[in-house]
Amino acid sequence: MPVVVDTSLWIDYNRGAVNPAERARIEQLWREGQAILYQFVWLELVVGYRSAKEQRTIQDFRALSLWEAITGEDGVKAEAFSRVLRAQGHVVGASDLLILAATDRLGAQLAHHDSDFELALKNPAFAHLAWV
Repeated sequence: MPVVVDTSLWIDYNRGAVNPAERARIEQLWREGQAILYQFVWLELVVGYRSAKEQRTIQDFRALSLWEAITGEDGVKAEAFSRVLRAQGHVVGASDLLILAATDRLGAQLAHHDSDFELALKNPAFAHLAWV
């Protein structure tokens, strides 16, 4: 199954802040061509990774991953997801909502290290997106 890799996990992977099992799973995704780099995640990495070394690192991430562009459908889904989460008292940022929406649109799962995603993925409407 394809997996959208969130910015939080790319950063922790690069810092060596993932456990060995998780590192192996990510590298397996790359080998199998199942890791997805969503355009919004890419933009977050481009903004945050400024040095030449960091830029080479994110270029490597992009080369190892499937590219997925932002679509209008993602915006519509993100807005709907916002209403579902807000009804339960959860406010999730726009960037995370777009990432959730793209993951859903792609029939993928979401790999992350982000507490906002933890909350969202506990919602039964989004549980199928959790990387298990």
